[in-house]
Amino acid sequence: MEEKKERGGAVRVGLVWGGIGGVVGLLVSLLGSLIGIVVAIFIGVSCGRRAAAAEQRAGAISGLIGGAIAAPVYALGSTIGALFAAQEIGAARLAAMLSELLGSTVSADEAWVFFLASLVLSAVIEITLLIAAATGAGAWAKRR
Repeated sequence: MEEKKERGGAVRVGLVWGGIGGVVGLLVSLLGSLIGIVVAIFIGVSCGRRAAAAEQRAGAISGLIGGAIAAPVYALGSTIGALFAAQEIGAARLAAMLSELLGSTVSADEAWVFFLASLVLSAVIEITLLIAAATGAGAWAKRR
């Protein structure tokens, strides 16, 4: 019975920080995916510290559990924010910027495909960094 109570602490923290991270990710990613990647580290550290404090087991395990639960929600919010921002810019302007940057002609459809691929890459990076930061912060919190 006590084992379930211990596990619930990191899961609860992960759910709370996933919700907070999803909203924060949505808002900051309106400014760009790079900002969403940077903020993922801060959300991961906050989540990992609190998950480690909520459980009696090893801090790295608690941080890993909390981060693994929070990361997908954060990435979803961040991706939605970036999609809103791109919708405001428009595919034609994205294509024009890419054409100018690459020095070749890029259609609006190709620009949109490039943008969606960059969102997938950004989400993978965000999830990886958030989980790693949460695990490290959880281990650091228990070390003191």
